[in-house]
Amino acid sequence: KFIQSPRHIEVQILADSTGSIVHLYERDCSVQLRNQKVMEIAPAPGLAEMISVRAALHADAIKLCSAAGYVCAGTVEFLMDPASGDFYFIECNPRIQVEHTVTEQVTG
Repeated sequence: KFIQSPRHIEVQILADSTGSIVHLYERDCSVQLRNQKVMEIAPAPGLAEMISVRAALHADAIKLCSAAGYVCAGTVEFLMDPASGDFYFIECNPRIQVEHTVTEQVTG
């Protein structure tokens, strides 16, 4: 599927051994050069107006980690079509990424 001007959205999660999983909101990682992230913005611009899409991104990141029995910090990545609000799973990185400082600035 071709997506015109896609957005790369990441949701950072924390999961413990009791099955509790929380999200730490999202980051927009769409500004890239040679497939390397150049700039990260949190919270992702424009998602506040797309309340149901934002909530679905967060919920799907948690659902994926829950289904996998995931324990630890991680990042769930999605490709989003800004025109429709549809989003597609890219990958889950089982670690805190270098971009975690962007999330820390938002969550405290």
